[in-house]
Amino acid sequence: QPKYDVVRPQLGFTRQELTDCLNSLQELLDISRELEACRLRYHDLQLRDDEAVSEFQDRISTLDAQCAAASSFGVIIPPDTVHHIADLEPQLARSHSDLQVARDHQASLASELRKSATSHKATQAEVDRLEAAVERKTRRFRALSEGYERRLKVTDNTIATHSAELARLQGRLSTLDQYLQRVRAAISQRDQASADRSVTQDRVSAARDTIARLERRINQVENPRSRVKTSRPCSRSYDKRKTVWWLKIMNYSVSLAKSLGEITDLRSERDQAQESLSTIAPLLPSAPSRKRARSKSSSPVHSTRSSKDRPIDLRFFSCQCFDPGSDT
Repeated sequence: QPKYDVVRPQLGFTRQELTDCLNSLQELLDISRELEACRLRYHDLQLRDDEAVSEFQDRISTLDAQCAAASSFGVIIPPDTVHHIADLEPQLARSHSDLQVARDHQASLASELRKSATSHKATQAEVDRLEAAVERKTRRFRALSEGYERRLKVTDNTIATHSAELARLQGRLSTLDQYLQRVRAAISQRDQASADRSVTQDRVSAARDTIARLERRINQVENPRSRVKTSRPCSRSYDKRKTVWWLKIMNYSVSLAKSLGEITDLRSERDQAQESLSTIAPLLPSAPSRKRARSKSSSPVHSTRSSKDRPIDLRFFSCQCFDPGSDT
């Protein structure tokens, strides 16, 4: 394209020169036609002049011969003939003047013809020079056209190659956009699963705190029972206290069973969240730093979970709740 921009003004200048040459050739052709027409007119006038001169000379010679014959033989010329001769003398004078004018015109036409011939030779030389220049410009223009055609073909091939590459890159870009959308969806699902997991862990922690609080209260309840052993078994206050403690222990056992049921539900929800997270994990890009961060962040939770996921033995509470005849 830069080479084409550089050569394009030269091509326009060459075209302008070709146009000027064609105009000059047209003018020269017009001048040649006019010169040929002048030459034909000159030839026609020369023929007409020669005919008129020969006619007048014939008539004059005839009249002179008649006058000489009449004068030699003493013939009396009729008055009509004399008048006719007198009338012919002005015509003869006019014919002589016309002949002189025609000769002058012939001389001027001859000079113009010579000048025209000289200018025609110069014009012919100029025409030959212009034709040679036009031929050179035509060859140059043809060479430039062929060069531009080759360059345009190369440019078209390059454009086609770049278009195909651009189409391939656009297809790759669309594929990457689809993959990015899937990754974003997977990341959103992972974030949702992480949020659900954190909520589940919070609920599990709250349930564990509740269980620990219930255990502490049960231990607090067991300590007074050890003190109650020193009192008399047959007293009414002892029976009343024993009944009250049995009721409290039963209530604690029921609330503890509910908490354990909630913990079981939360564990099932946690397992489902982990399964969905493991399903989403292959779609996410592999990142060792994320794995290390995930392992670091999950290690204390795992330790806490391992320390807090121990099953609680309710045999003691069941024995105490459903054995009202025991002394303890």
